[in-house]
Amino acid sequence: MYVKKKNKNTFGSLYANGNLTKKDRGPEWEKLEVALKDKNITNIGILAPYDTGKSSFLLSFFKNWKFNISERIIRKLKLQRECYRFISVPNFFEDIKDNKKSVIELEKDILDQLLLESRASRIRFPDSQIRRIHSINLLIVIVTYLLILLLIGIVSNGKFIINPNKLLNGIGLFILAGFGFVIYYIFLHSLNKLSLQLSTKFKVNSATINADLVPSSEIKDGDKFVEHNDELRYFFDKSGERFIVFEDLDRYNNPLIFQRLRALNKRLNNFRKSPIVFIYTLKDSAFSKDMNNTDANNENYAAETRGKFFDYTISIFPLHNLENSRDEFYEQKRQCDHALLINEEYFYGIGKYIHDKREIISIMSDVDIYAQKLNLAAIKNKESQEEAFNKLFGLMIYKNVYSADFDKLIIGKSFLSQLILDKKEIFDDVKSYLSIQDEVIKSDAWSCIFQYVNRNNFEDFAFSDRIDADLERLFNHPILFFLITNDLLCEDYHNYLSPTFFSLNSPKDRSFINKVLSHQVIKRSEQLENPLKVLTYLNQVNADYTYAYSVDLLIELFKQTDVWNQIGRAKVIFSEVKRRKDYKFIYQFLLQNSNLSKREKIAYIYNSWNTFFDDVLQTNLKIRKMIINYILEGMVEKEDRFGRMIRYLKKNDFLNKKDVQKVLIDNLKCSNLYIQKFYLLVKESPQVYLFSNLKIFLFKPKILKVLIKKGWYERNYKNFELIVHIKLHNKEEKFNIPPSYVKKYIIQYFNEHKLSEEKYRKVRENLY
Repeated sequence: MYVKKKNKNTFGSLYANGNLTKKDRGPEWEKLEVALKDKNITNIGILAPYDTGKSSFLLSFFKNWKFNISERIIRKLKLQRECYRFISVPNFFEDIKDNKKSVIELEKDILDQLLLESRASRIRFPDSQIRRIHSINLLIVIVTYLLILLLIGIVSNGKFIINPNKLLNGIGLFILAGFGFVIYYIFLHSLNKLSLQLSTKFKVNSATINADLVPSSEIKDGDKFVEHNDELRYFFDKSGERFIVFEDLDRYNNPLIFQRLRALNKRLNNFRKSPIVFIYTLKDSAFSKDMNNTDANNENYAAETRGKFFDYTISIFPLHNLENSRDEFYEQKRQCDHALLINEEYFYGIGKYIHDKREIISIMSDVDIYAQKLNLAAIKNKESQEEAFNKLFGLMIYKNVYSADFDKLIIGKSFLSQLILDKKEIFDDVKSYLSIQDEVIKSDAWSCIFQYVNRNNFEDFAFSDRIDADLERLFNHPILFFLITNDLLCEDYHNYLSPTFFSLNSPKDRSFINKVLSHQVIKRSEQLENPLKVLTYLNQVNADYTYAYSVDLLIELFKQTDVWNQIGRAKVIFSEVKRRKDYKFIYQFLLQNSNLSKREKIAYIYNSWNTFFDDVLQTNLKIRKMIINYILEGMVEKEDRFGRMIRYLKKNDFLNKKDVQKVLIDNLKCSNLYIQKFYLLVKESPQVYLFSNLKIFLFKPKILKVLIKKGWYERNYKNFELIVHIKLHNKEEKFNIPPSYVKKYIIQYFNEHKLSEEKYRKVRENLY
């Protein structure tokens, strides 16, 4: 559908521009005027490469067509629509190998556009056999209903006789005549819609054969133009359309459709004073054969065939340079309402590969939309702003040219994503290769790498087979190769897929994001100024959290409401911490304020690092003592949670480790609050933890007594000695020592301490 009255095309619009003048297209315009005045010219070819302004030229021409006086009056009164029609049936998606099927589908499309796009009207097309829904105006219904009531009143006048009043009688007869004419008109035009279908039956033994005598024109796979020949002729007689423009039919690469249309044109123009003119827009090579075919008959085939088919041809001089469409890129940039700070040298470079005007319009429109959504105009640094615009321009070219690959960017399965992953290996191999030749590569930028690597020498490097395959694939895509080698598609392409990145005011946060997305290894935890925004952005682009090495980010993960998703990402970070055995990272995480308790933090660490307690005891770092202290504080943080904490610690016998007991003793010596919490923990906890040596609690008798009473000790000789010692000094204390435990070690105690029999008896009595 073409917009008719528009002074200026909307920026980003892809419809044909009907604003050209005779001055813009002088020679072509004059030739078409001459051709249309010649009644013998009914098939005209408008020849030019794709997207050189053929449709815009024809639309502009017909909008300014000089009608004769009668045609002007008819169109001013809106008794007829425009005398021209554009039929566009391009083949967008597939190469149809069945030429016959292709032609039938084309004919159906053309018939659909010609016959069904015309407004349904019983007045204009009363004899049309196409069934349509006709809308009836409510006002017409009301008026006709009132007229019927008036007619009944006038005619009957209470009796079924003609009214004696002559005036009223005349009015009634006039109304009757009007309705009678309408009924008669409809009746006549309904007669030609009746069709006779003959059928007969043959009976052979028990089988019955039905034979329908159907006109051959109704055969399913026949010529649709022939089948609907009368309807088409009738349509052109009534519609007033004389000039039909067929666009892009050559994309089907099927000459048969042109033969069918030429035959149709000839049939339509029989016995007509004003001929129907078919105009075809197509490229010069539409009738050409492969140049590799050196048959002598092939040399002039295209020119000869064109001359036989068309009555007249007009070549369109392109609106822009076919070799380079730089000016068209610049023009679209100029039309944009917002400043697009794109370096125009890239227009020249990409203009060698992209010439389609609609594609250029789409690219620049996408740049404009994304730039506004990303708010690139708010970037204060002019150099950074220009770089952002240039990279956005590159990404939008990639989006339009390689749209299927672009769709895979977010999930990291695109070819571009693979190239980014390849980059480090490519750079390292190039660096090693040059070092042998005493050369140094300046940086790991694509533009620098491809100064040394090209299509002819990439196999000289020690690349893996996969890298070789990826590079060969890259060299076979010239547009992608241009974008890569000019650093328009880099590791930071994710930044242009989400509005969050450019809303980050912190250069430090932006740097961290780029490192994560480019899979750079961050050696130590990085501090973030706005962890929530960074987390939001990384989630939007589905980042790999293996590289998101930041305690601030980890803490932010645990603050989110969608706990299960965030725990999975936290586990990835913890796994990387485990691989590095980075205890400083762990300690920073433990100290950071968050909505997690100490116990919960320790539990999360242990879930991802199941050997953590053993590993932390084996390290020689000074930070070991601080981590152990934190774990012990976590144990006594909440008495009712002690049992859950123990489940992690029991497996490692953590509390019996010397370092742990040393820290525990230091805490019990220094902090009354710690003593109180540990005492309540031991006193109230239903869980059992067996200490191998109770001497660490000797200077805290209150805790020690509770431990002994609850049986939180191993049944070994060291603990037996300590219990006996306490009992001898406090005979009133009752510990409920198991008799079997006493029997097992009492003799050993008697021998080692050289007790008299009397003292031995007293010890036994005190213990039971």
